[in-house]
This record gives sequence, structure tokens and C-alpha cells, in this order.
Amino acid sequence: MGKIVIVFIAFSMGAFILTDLLQSNSVLLGGASTEIGEMASSEVSYEEFQAEVERLSYNYLIQFGTNPNAQAIDQIRQQAWQELIIKKVFGPQFDQLGIEVTDDEMIEMVQGKNIHPDVQRNFSDPQTGLFNKEQLMTFLQQISSAPVENQRPWKNFEASLRPSRELTKYENLLAKTTYANKYESKGNYVTNNSTASIDFLYVPFFSVADSSVDVTESELQDYLDSHADEYQSEESKNIDYIVFEVKPSAEDSAVVRQEVNDLREELLTSENDSLFASINSEGFAPYNTYNAGTLPPEMQGAEVGDVTEPIVSGNTYTIYKLSDKVAGDEEFVKVSHILFKWTDESDEAKAEARRQGNQILRDIKNGTNFEEMARVHGTDGTRTRGGDLGWFGENSSFVQEFKDACFNFRGTGLLPSLVETSFGFHIIKVTEPKTNESFKVAKIERELFVSDETQNSIYRNADQFALESKNLDDFVTNATDKGYEIQKATKIGQNDQRLGSINEARNVIFWLYNKADDGDVSEVFETDDKYIIAIATSTQEKGTANLDDVRNEITKKVRDQKKANQLIAKLASLSGSSLEELQEQYGDDARVNSADINLSSTSIANVGYAPNAVGLAFALESGEQTAPFKVDNGVMIVSLSDKNMAADLDNYDAYQLSVLNNRRSFKRREAPVIDQNIYDVAIDFADIVDERYKFF
Repeated sequence: MGKIVIVFIAFSMGAFILTDLLQSNSVLLGGASTEIGEMASSEVSYEEFQAEVERLSYNYLIQFGTNPNAQAIDQIRQQAWQELIIKKVFGPQFDQLGIEVTDDEMIEMVQGKNIHPDVQRNFSDPQTGLFNKEQLMTFLQQISSAPVENQRPWKNFEASLRPSRELTKYENLLAKTTYANKYESKGNYVTNNSTASIDFLYVPFFSVADSSVDVTESELQDYLDSHADEYQSEESKNIDYIVFEVKPSAEDSAVVRQEVNDLREELLTSENDSLFASINSEGFAPYNTYNAGTLPPEMQGAEVGDVTEPIVSGNTYTIYKLSDKVAGDEEFVKVSHILFKWTDESDEAKAEARRQGNQILRDIKNGTNFEEMARVHGTDGTRTRGGDLGWFGENSSFVQEFKDACFNFRGTGLLPSLVETSFGFHIIKVTEPKTNESFKVAKIERELFVSDETQNSIYRNADQFALESKNLDDFVTNATDKGYEIQKATKIGQNDQRLGSINEARNVIFWLYNKADDGDVSEVFETDDKYIIAIATSTQEKGTANLDDVRNEITKKVRDQKKANQLIAKLASLSGSSLEELQEQYGDDARVNSADINLSSTSIANVGYAPNAVGLAFALESGEQTAPFKVDNGVMIVSLSDKNMAADLDNYDAYQLSVLNNRRSFKRREAPVIDQNIYDVAIDFADIVDERYKFF
């Protein structure tokens, strides 16, 4: 019934939105521009964007019963931006197409027979997931009599249902207009059913050493300039940074260790171990009952009253005390085994598995090491650990024949004969006798912590480094002198949240885009239990990529083209006419092969990706041969042996359906769900400007 506590919800949302507002860029309070972006020549104001965030946050609140955390807020902001795109970019299309949602439809979506899925989600039983209409109607009655200011979040939520339904209608309209004409259908049929057999000579680029082909800086730049459309990039920035880990010092660890040692002394004489552990432990399950199979390794062989020495694991000190041993309801036993599987269900195969098992069993009885035999002859996952199956109980999932053999055996040792189950024949060794003992164990855990003194010391080191580093040279020199590792992050986007392996680094990226120029050294940032000092190193403006950012890729392309020119010239100079003659004259680096292809192929066996070679092959007549030409990974000469173009059909309906299904399956995989081609074209024409990074 939390959904009908209107005043509480309104107060929570108001506090949440106010907090978010105050944490955003102070330009709002300073009277500067509040424009957060632009879509289709329409300004997006901060207030408009924040209203969307507020609405989605309210939706989150009534769905999950709690305000969104930082990670959820990031997702909500992204969703709010996407929904503004729908409103401003696609909204005018809705109007032109006559798509509308009537008031009657709105009532139907909120409280009628076809309630909108978002409404259903918000009023579903969290235990069963079933929609509770009675709860919805109670809420609507309560909200209608609430103060106007408390109705606003719900009214905003209701209003969001209209564009959502408009989008659904738009998508349905597009689905109905998807069409494939007879020429497309025939093309689909021809490309998938036309085949050819080819012979080819192939010389791979790697046969020419990279060191033998010089690539100049001007050639790289010329290539980039002439292929600028292929190397367009959004604005991004690069930084170097140093991480100062905020972790416990040796003194901090000593303090916790002393506390744990003191607790150990008290636990030794404690009369109520459960209460003592519950009061003093910082971990989960301070007092628990274990069986022989689940008893912590540190407690194996312990007697009642024994307390372990402090055990360090990660950032935690732990001590255990065995408080009591009692009889449990289930017996457990610890065994090892060697499994001999039969190769099939025939009597002969089973007899052979039995023979092998009996032979190894005799060897073990005569003194051969069981564990070594398990490693050599075992056929299941236990072979790597000498056949050890560990502890298991009478109620475990092991097959009954195996459990009966183990639990009917007294004491420890090797079972005298093989045991047959549905898995095969087993040699079994009981390594710990069956027992129904249960163990009551107290566990006290204490987390290592960073003291104020340690944290202040780490901060001072970081702050001193920032003060002493005025430029990149200082940054590198000081880091080298002090032994600090410099890390790099490249292509950082305006709205990114992560920095390498650091998850919550938005404060660093906010500084990078709103305050820093190339060469600036940052203040000390705190994030993810770390202090960070960063320096802005370079900026990639929106447009053609910087050569350094694409140097490796372009170097390969230019070098490959030079190699292709060399190879083509060499092949063209040879006097041979057949592929075999050309191969013999060229040398071992040339390869002659055959392949069967169809018109839809994009690759050729032993060559790789080569769609242009497929196209050239189908342009030939039988017996014709191409001149040398370049493909992605080398140079080819293709000779057509045979070609079978698909015969005309009277009807291409089946191929028309294939084209349609392919188009209908090509959807965006994120909200909003709109045909990818239409979405991309609309976004391209909308000239979207995203300046959220200035505010968050």
C-alpha cells in the first residue's frame, strides 16, 4: 500500500529532484544559459530535460519503492534524452501522419480494459508479478483528492503514456508499409542460388615484409584527407592520470589485528558464543551450524572450545571457535573413487570396463598408490585431484548404488570389489568414516579500515603531487621520481562515466570537459576509494579523426596498397598465361587453389574476405581469367571454370517473404524500438547537439 502514501511520495520526489538540481552545474544559479542541447532546430532546456528525469524517477520510485541510486540516475538521464528525441524528432512526423492518442484512449490505458504495460508494472504484486487493478483504483481515488502539488508527479507520468502510445502506432504503421518488390525478391533468389567454380592464384600481403615497404607521414595524411568520410569522429579527449589507492596502512592493520587478538582471548572464555560473536562480528552469519562437508577448513580436527589464530583474507581478519558438537539428522562420508566408463551399451564394452577396473583394483591392493591411479585412469573430473569426491550426505544427489556402497562400509579404506552404477564401474576408497556429527561454530570477522591519519596522508601526497606538477613534463618527471604509475585513457566521451577500470569517475570527466584545457593538471579527485590526479593531454574535435588516433589502421592500409602495387606489377610482368605457369614463375609465395562460391558469398576459402573477387568471378565467362587485382589480404588472379546462374521462376513469393523478414528483424536494440535505417536518417537530419556534460 506504499503507492497510496501520496504525501510521502511527493516529499521524497521533491527532495530527490532538489538534491539532483543542486548537484548539477552552478550555471543555473549564476544566470548563464540553461540550454542543455538542441534537436531538430528546437532548444532543449535544462528545465525540460529535468522534468523528464523527474517523471522517470517518479516511475522508478513507485515501481521499486525507493529513490534511484547514482547508477540508476545515469540510466534515467539517458532514457530521458532518448524520449526527448522521440518527442522532438519524431513528434512532428506523428502530427504529419495524423497519429494521435485520444482522451478516451488515455482513460483506457490508465483504468480501462487495455491498461498500459507501464501502469501494470507499477501496480503489480512484487511476489507474484500479477497486476493488481484494485490497488490501482484505490490509488487513483486517493490521488484525485490529494493537493495539486502532490498530483503533479502522477500527472507527469500519465502524460508520458501518450507519446509512448504514439510511438507504438508509428512503429505499427511502419511495419505495415514494409514492402519488397518483385525485383528485390528475384535478386534475393538469384544471389543465393547462382553458383560458380573458380581457380585462383593468391599472393598474401604477409609474404612481403613490412620493413621492405616505407610509409611516409605525408602519405598517411594524404590517405586520411582523401578518405575523411570514413574517419569521422565525435569529440573526445585523452588524459594521463595517477591513482592513489586509499587502503589501510601497516599501522591500521596492526590496530585491527590487536582488536581481533583481544576478541580471541575473550572468545576463549566466552560462555555465550552466539551472543558474543553476534555483538562483535562485522560479517555475515556469526554463529552457524555445519556438517562434516561444510565445516570451514580452519576447523577441521578442532576440539570443542578451540579458537583459531586470526586468519587474514583480503581486507578481513577472521577467528573461529568450535562451540559444540551435536548429533545431526544426516550422516556424511568422505570418499575418493576411480571411474571406468564403458564405451557403449554392449555386453562386450561393459565386460572390458569391468576387466580394466578389476586389474587396477588388484594393483592398488598390492600397494600401488590410489591417487596416482586415479590421475592416470580416472575418466571424470575428479582425476585431477586424485579421485577425491569430498564429503557427501545420505540425501545427496549421488546415485543410490554408490551411496549404499559407501554408507554400508565401516571405517575407512578400500572397498573390496568394484561398484557398478549407471555411470560405470567404480573403485571406491573411504577416506573419512561416516558421521552424523554437526558442528556449532562462532565466527568473528573484522574489516580492515583506513584511519583518518592514513587517509589524510594519502591525500597530502596526492595534493602535493598536483601542486608540483604544472605541465606534462613536470607530471611525468615527478611521477618517475616518486615511482608513481602513469595510466592513460583515450577517446573519453562527453557523457562517459568510467575511466579505465574506475567505475565512478564522472567528476574527473566533468572537469575534463568543463574546466580543463590541454596541458592542465587537475585538483585531487576522490572516487572508488581512490584519489586521482589527471592531466588533459589532447583533444579530438568533432570531425575528421586525428592522424595519431588512427595511425595504425591507416599505416596498414597505405602499406597494403603499396604491397599490392608491387605484387600486381610483378605478376603482370610474368610471361606465363595459366595460373600454374604464373605460380611457377612467381615462386613459393604464390598459391593456386580452387573454390565453389555463390553470388551472395563475401569470402573465399584460403583467401578470406574478398567480395570484389566474387563479383569479378561472376562477371567472367567460362575459361576467362582476370588480370591481377587487390583484395583485402593480398592480390588475386581469378579464372572461371564454370558458372550456373539461377534459372527464372514463375513466382518469387518465398524470396519476397525472406526479404521482408530480414527487414523487419533489423530493429534498434535499445529504446526506442524503431527501424534502424529510419532512426539513423532522422537523427542525422535532426542535427542533435548534446551538452548534458556541462550540467552533470
